[in-house]
Amino acid sequence: MKTILFDLDGTLIQTPKIILDAFKIIFEKYLTHVKLNDSELSNFLGQTLWKTFGFYTDDQELIDLMVEDYRKISNEMIEMGLTTYPNAKETIRYLKNQGCKIGVVTSKMREVATYHLKLTNLFEDIDGIIGYEDAEEHKPHPEPILNAIEMLGAKKEDTIYIGDHENDIKAAKNAGIESCAVTYSLRLKEMLYEQPEYVIDDLSNLEDIV
Repeated sequence: MKTILFDLDGTLIQTPKIILDAFKIIFEKYLTHVKLNDSELSNFLGQTLWKTFGFYTDDQELIDLMVEDYRKISNEMIEMGLTTYPNAKETIRYLKNQGCKIGVVTSKMREVATYHLKLTNLFEDIDGIIGYEDAEEHKPHPEPILNAIEMLGAKKEDTIYIGDHENDIKAAKNAGIESCAVTYSLRLKEMLYEQPEYVIDDLSNLEDIV
């Protein structure tokens, strides 16, 4: 493998609890009639904000307001302490030393993703970022991954995408590249159903794949 693409939230950085807590606050504030179970909540981790909120209301002004408020709340939570998953920095450094290019493909706005990578001391080792605004379609559509491959001058046959949501696995397969699931995901069962080529317990396990 020469090009290693990572999802961001729930894969490299430990944001799932922050994200879900922020979603709970937003739904309790704006959509009190909506009652969400754990599976519905965890599914939000693989969607864009507009798609998530748009599933529950057609009011575009309300959706925009919810997105803005969600970002404010989640950013305040993130400022209180954002960390990577174990061995993220060390693994990326190892991959770089092996001559790999490292990319991040996320549904977050690129500016926000960049900020979070800087907060967690990962940014300096990332060769490219594909964010929300860098694609017309979003995961599980392959466009974000294909854009990353083009940006990094990579080849499909030696590129892999690592994620924590079934949409990550679907997007990789739709793009014609190999996929890898992390077992610390809240969506492990759903990911395994999509039959990723690799499953790892720790990011350092990537050293065995590459």
